[in-house]
Amino acid sequence: MNASLHTLASRASARRRGGFSLVEVMIAVTILGVGLLAVTGAQIHALRGGKYGKHSAQAGVIANSQMEILKRTHWDDLGAVGWTPLQDVNIQVDSPTGLRTEQVYRLQWRITNVVAGQTRSIDVRVFWDEPERPNRSLTYSSLRFNSEQTL
Repeated sequence: MNASLHTLASRASARRRGGFSLVEVMIAVTILGVGLLAVTGAQIHALRGGKYGKHSAQAGVIANSQMEILKRTHWDDLGAVGWTPLQDVNIQVDSPTGLRTEQVYRLQWRITNVVAGQTRSIDVRVFWDEPERPNRSLTYSSLRFNSEQTL
């Protein structure tokens, strides 16, 4: 009788050490699949966000460059005007077939007198369109003091 109990105990022990059941493997594979889908979705979202961030950063560079030009321009050459006509700024990149336009930005600025002969307000705007996100814009504003004025 002891031999048969020993045999049953060794079979039960062997079953416990034998590995995973088919149900356990299926549950593990399902959990892994759901996790991989979530990671893939997050990666796609991050890639889109990076592209949109790139366009915003490029618009900032364009606006900042124009602002610097206007700040360096002689006071008498600025003149107080309304919004200038829109100007296209094409960003081009190399491709296997040559240069191609990656993004078109539209630039305009406005200079207004705050205190005649002493202070002017400068506003620079950049517009662009993105797939699924049209009519994007960025505006930089600054005040310029007449440092060229003689007292």
